[in-house]
Amino acid sequence: MISVAVNWETVYQEYAPKVTAYIRSRVGNPADVEDLCADVFLNVMRSKEQFSGEPKAVSSWIYMITRHTVAGYYRSNRSSEEIPETLADETDVEAEVLNAETLGRLADALEQLDERERDVIVLHYYSEKKLTEIAEAMDLSYPYIKKLHKKALDRLKVLMR
Repeated sequence: MISVAVNWETVYQEYAPKVTAYIRSRVGNPADVEDLCADVFLNVMRSKEQFSGEPKAVSSWIYMITRHTVAGYYRSNRSSEEIPETLADETDVEAEVLNAETLGRLADALEQLDERERDVIVLHYYSEKKLTEIAEAMDLSYPYIKKLHKKALDRLKVLMR
């Protein structure tokens, strides 16, 4: 290993502001920024005998130590998040699965209805139209729409079993 003459005090004076700015851009807590900056330069001083690069390579070496220090900070301070109770509740998951299955079966059953029956159901339950409005829109009598609605519901009950 070749020993390179580096003035470490000058290195600190030159790179401390840059290291601090780099850490500050990645860590929000000012106290942690100070601690991490100190850790970086402690690591630099502990391993300065191992530095065998040119004086101009000091910046890359310090940058590498800084990156590793910040990464270590995040590894050690990683917060664990709990699963929200709504996601952890198996009954909610089961209900969603059952609801999805039911909606799929309902869609299949609707496809088996006559076109007019399907239109009445869709307009009434999905478009929230009153039976009188549906009768007017379809140019049919209200009693006929009412009868069609009842017939469609009865068929859906049978098809959904």
